[in-house]
Amino acid sequence: MIDYFITNGQTTCITLSGRLLSDADLSSVSKEIEKLSNWKIVLDLKDLSYINSSGIAFLIRILTRSRVNGGDAVICQVNENLQKLFDITKMGEVFSIYNTMEAAENHFNQEP
Repeated sequence: MIDYFITNGQTTCITLSGRLLSDADLSSVSKEIEKLSNWKIVLDLKDLSYINSSGIAFLIRILTRSRVNGGDAVICQVNENLQKLFDITKMGEVFSIYNTMEAAENHFNQEP
């Protein structure tokens, strides 16, 4: 089961927590993402305890959608278990990954 919290400011912060196991876990958060207007997205994963291939595909869809809409998506606060998976899957080559929320938000302040 996945829980999420979305906040809007200069960036849209999507905080995911729990275990991301299937596309069914993502239906409610996917509906909320469809309503977004600010595509400068920070994915806060500090409370996400597990992610599988469905979850990785979901993150890639958010990245693609944000870029299509003139924004970007970055990841922050990845825990140690997820970091190992992200290293294996080379997610760091796809996403900018930051240790803190502040660093992730600063990613968008550096853009021209």
